Amino acid sequence: MLKLFAVLVLLSVASALQKPEQRHYGCIKGSDVCIYPTNTAEFQCETVFDFEVEWHEKAGNKSSIDDIKITFTVMETGEKYGVDQFFRMSKGKQRGWSLEVYDSVVDDEAEVYDVIAIKWSNVFVKEKFGKGEIKVTVVTPRGKTSIMWNVHKPTKRIAKNVILLVGDGMNINMVSAARLVSRGMADGKYKDLMHMQSLPYFGLINPAGVDSIITDSANSASTFNSGFKSSVNALGVFVDSNTDDDANLDHPKVELLAEHVRGMGMSVGVVSTAEIQDATPAACYAHTRRRGDKAEITRQGIEPCPGCRFSVIPDVLIGGGGRYFLPSSSWNGSNMYEAYEKAGYTVTYTKKQMAKAAKSKKTKKLLNISHYGNMNVWLDRNVYTDNLRVRENSPNPDKVKDARGQPNLDEMVDAAIKVLSKNENGFYLMVEAASIDKSAHPLDTHRLLADTIELDNVVGNLKKWIKENGDDTLLLITADHGHGWDVYGTVDTHVWKEVAETCELNADITNLSKNVKCGAQTFKNYFASDVQSPVRELALSRRIAVGTYAGAGYPDYEDKDGDGFPDEWDVRTVLAAGANNFPDHTENFRVSPTTKRPALFSSEVGAYLNNPEDDPDGIFISGNIGPRGSTAVHSMCDVGLYGYGPGADHIRPNMDNTAVFHIMAEALGIGTNGKPMEKDEMVPKEIEKCKNTAKECHCGKVTESCFKPIKPFKGFCEKVQRAKKACICTPGVTGYVAAGTPLCKKSKEKVYEKSGPMRSKGIPCAPAMVMMP
Repeated sequence: MLKLFAVLVLLSVASALQKPEQRHYGCIKGSDVCIYPTNTAEFQCETVFDFEVEWHEKAGNKSSIDDIKITFTVMETGEKYGVDQFFRMSKGKQRGWSLEVYDSVVDDEAEVYDVIAIKWSNVFVKEKFGKGEIKVTVVTPRGKTSIMWNVHKPTKRIAKNVILLVGDGMNINMVSAARLVSRGMADGKYKDLMHMQSLPYFGLINPAGVDSIITDSANSASTFNSGFKSSVNALGVFVDSNTDDDANLDHPKVELLAEHVRGMGMSVGVVSTAEIQDATPAACYAHTRRRGDKAEITRQGIEPCPGCRFSVIPDVLIGGGGRYFLPSSSWNGSNMYEAYEKAGYTVTYTKKQMAKAAKSKKTKKLLNISHYGNMNVWLDRNVYTDNLRVRENSPNPDKVKDARGQPNLDEMVDAAIKVLSKNENGFYLMVEAASIDKSAHPLDTHRLLADTIELDNVVGNLKKWIKENGDDTLLLITADHGHGWDVYGTVDTHVWKEVAETCELNADITNLSKNVKCGAQTFKNYFASDVQSPVRELALSRRIAVGTYAGAGYPDYEDKDGDGFPDEWDVRTVLAAGANNFPDHTENFRVSPTTKRPALFSSEVGAYLNNPEDDPDGIFISGNIGPRGSTAVHSMCDVGLYGYGPGADHIRPNMDNTAVFHIMAEALGIGTNGKPMEKDEMVPKEIEKCKNTAKECHCGKVTESCFKPIKPFKGFCEKVQRAKKACICTPGVTGYVAAGTPLCKKSKEKVYEKSGPMRSKGIPCAPAMVMMP
């Protein structure tokens, strides 16, 4: 039996959001029916997805899937179609489960429903139905439910490459604070802009998900990579109401941008300072309801996920996450490093090994894992390097003794581009500065600012690379969500230290007339009836060091060597900054030589309480989040979207985060790549995998009548010429091939500038199309 109210758990904070009038957030309020993709979904033409309808009936009622009628209405023409006509697929897979719905977390009586669901896998909206709104109507014996979809008009390709940089958790306030710390200010004016702020296009995007005003990285990064809204903890799927862990891989899937560009012959790279299986990087290549399925996500890096029509198999994976490659934590107890080597990857563990491999002509695919878990943040990699001398952090103890060989983000990106740019068809590269978020959660101001600066330096390097390499790369920089973090003044740490050394605590809490003396300042004891009186008095005294308005002045950070980072972090005047949400903790505002851990769990109390070892001379701040919350949480604020290159002019002042995908997709000509799909290019859907023999190309068990001689279309010749064969196959990747194609004369045309090869998605074999490895 499944309980719906307690399944959404993120960062140790449980949420109970479902209510009887809306049993699940894929459902229209007041309806017994959920439809996936959900209401207001936007598609690129011919994007592959799973279409699912679930119907809730009170337990015990006898109902059948045959009682459901589904109709698609093309609003432009008014034409109506059934499922078999609209998707050319008549049979769906039926599933069922039991659903318990609670009114709230304190409700102990559930309404129980039997769920009937039917899913059509790997379908797509054909080009002839596109260019506008489509109404999806589901009729059951209990009533009618309708939702609207919108299909984008196919576009021609204008970008060879796309690079997406994600500053995880990076709100606008962090960029402003990083600019102050990095560039400095005089006379009320910044001395310079950050690199991302100097780009020509900027807007704000809304990061909310289907199920909540507050998103997580999995949900929002999946939106960047698919164009569809999803739910907390979900990667590459629409979340239906089945909460059984055994069903994590059964939720309706959606095709990812990386899966699509694979069919265009492009390369794919994923770079992150987190575990490479963490939410944001995994959103580029994995499908699962639970972002915590990291062993499974590691497997999906080189194998198609169950039920997926296409697979990514990135050419470059750089980050942390060695744990899930080792036999002790891998999905099947094997050594996944060896599995990746067998799949053609050059495997490295340090920045020197990585750089050498990236330069080598022999390197076709690159896997660099330099930490057992999340990589250390910039401050620890470059300033407090003693924090790296931990053997337990080694990504592979048989190869390296610790994690001191970790590269910086700019070095990781440089290596990725060296490998990816070998492909003349272009590449899609996603880069995550994960440690902005990893530092914002534990309220570690200086570490989050250092990683923001590190990301910005990468922006500057990439803009230079783009200009030097054809100016045909779209560069986008954004955040998957924000934090409730901001700067409100400065802190004089010398005054703070003086107070700590001279303040006389009130030991007699019964003496209401006693003054607390702290240097030249005294405070009457207003807290004498409180057992925490000395703590409060000391906090009140130390707050003398906090300057606001005219008392704030300017901080003391300087960057004399011009690398973007302050030369010294432990300066006298620092930022008074923090989040609007937090657990019990203490704060002294100074840079910490070790990563912060503000609260520890007390089994006696059953809650997270202040960690006395974290900022021991700080002021105590009482928490304002749930008692099981150990760190600050995400906020609902809009986040910035910065752009440069072909397609960036589509950025508008205020957008939804789904727009990030559509800007990238339309720059690449996703859909039909600017060329309409003809009816006679469709072939039988039974074809599964492409194989190549000496005389013919064939797919799976089907070897007859699938292929016919064709005339090469524009942009096709270069691919065939490079392959030196009439048959072009993609080993290990589900797809299709072209057979009987005459070899073309050498062509100088650039495929990415022309219409390029197309693919028929959902129906996976087309005689005039080619998928390259």
